[in-house]
Amino acid sequence: MTQMHQKQKHNEMKQQDEKAKRRQERLAQQLRQNLKRRKEQSRKRAQSEL
Repeated sequence: MTQMHQKQKHNEMKQQDEKAKRRQERLAQQLRQNLKRRKEQSRKRAQSEL
């Protein structure tokens, strides 16, 4: 493998890594928001039952 080819491969790997990280962060954020929304809903439900 030539050095340039290796560098290109390395950059591709790095880009994929970044993409995966961003995806993870986005998913984590969605989960947190879902959790918050569910908590709010259950709290409202509990209040309306009282």
